[in-house]
Amino acid sequence: MSDFLTKERDPYDDYDMIEKIGEGSYGSVFKAIKKKTGEVVAIKKIAVEEDIHSIIKEISIMKQCQNRHIVQYFDTYFCDNELYIVMEYCGGGSVADILETIDETLNEDQCASVCKSILEGLEYFHSQRKIHRDIKAGNVLLTDNGGSKLGDFGVSGQLTEGMAQRNTVIGTPYWMAPEVIQEVGYGYKVDIWSLGITILEMGEGKPPLSDTHPMRAIFLIPTRPSPTFTEPKKWSKNANDFLACCLEKNPEKRPTAEELLKHPWIVKAKKTTVTLPDLIEKTKIARAKNKQMATSSGSSSYSSSGETGSSSTETSSSEENSDEGYSMGTTMIHNVQEKQDVKKKKKPDFLEHIQKSPQLEKKKSQEEINRQYQDLGIDELEGMLQVMDKKRLKEISIVKKKFKLQMDPILQVLKQKQQK
Repeated sequence: MSDFLTKERDPYDDYDMIEKIGEGSYGSVFKAIKKKTGEVVAIKKIAVEEDIHSIIKEISIMKQCQNRHIVQYFDTYFCDNELYIVMEYCGGGSVADILETIDETLNEDQCASVCKSILEGLEYFHSQRKIHRDIKAGNVLLTDNGGSKLGDFGVSGQLTEGMAQRNTVIGTPYWMAPEVIQEVGYGYKVDIWSLGITILEMGEGKPPLSDTHPMRAIFLIPTRPSPTFTEPKKWSKNANDFLACCLEKNPEKRPTAEELLKHPWIVKAKKTTVTLPDLIEKTKIARAKNKQMATSSGSSSYSSSGETGSSSTETSSSEENSDEGYSMGTTMIHNVQEKQDVKKKKKPDFLEHIQKSPQLEKKKSQEEINRQYQDLGIDELEGMLQVMDKKRLKEISIVKKKFKLQMDPILQVLKQKQQK
């Protein structure tokens, strides 16, 4: 087992925890200050009983990646069976926070600048033979001055020298590349497809098919033509061409991050430190007002005041706990709920749809549930069943691994005692 899981170190000896700023895949995220230096950091707290292999992988990837466009890892602590990952704090939150908090989309210059930063991060990431697999606005984190960084490496993959492609179906449904869903093997270019969907998300406020049930969306993505801007004429010729390049369905024809950095739309793009500071400030002001309103109405929230935290797992999409486990994001931030009555924000279309999903509405009659699927064709229904079956098998495997991890030490001690 890794050193950080065998050496006890208490983060409270070195850091003051200021406030909880997010709920991430595998744990909670806190804003903290280093006692000796006053440096502000983000600390992710994780129960070690979670999928430890995914946690170790995420830490390993963060430690290996040193690039100004990627959230930086600082240190790890282990105390009372909980893991604490210390990482770079991004005070501007995520791009998704902007979309949701002030209910505004990004203009073309802002979209181009964010894309340029993402591509610079991906060029480095891919050069290290790594695939992010979860590119979306919620995983593009911002510093106070508008700097842009890639975060959330919980589902990232590694391609070794002898591995040209991966086959695991993983990522966030609406941003998934067709080849990921089809399980025909995929490489770095899945991140380019997700970048294209992220452009549409930033420019139009939501990804394509966001009002569709995720299982149906997974079926439709490989079968429908590539998405385009809803109103292409409102965007420049270069923007339309860049989007078409990203959303090329044939991965062999889809450009690499290095190639796209030479595209005219990206070459002319300004830095995010020029295009985003005003939006970030506007978002902070709106968030502070929302928090003040929530406080005055007697509700409580973990939203940070004025600033937003970030970690390698932050997004602004809410993640619901349910038996089915549907989720459009790996985490939620600035909208954390722990059995408290908090001020409700307008949820993205896809989250509204998921929460209305027949699998999650326990009180619906079987007749009502059946009626919801009457408009679907045979191919769509069969496709949904195939996806659900794969998800079922995957979740069974995860549960087995989790219990094996907990049972193995007990079995070892039992075996030793029986041999005495």
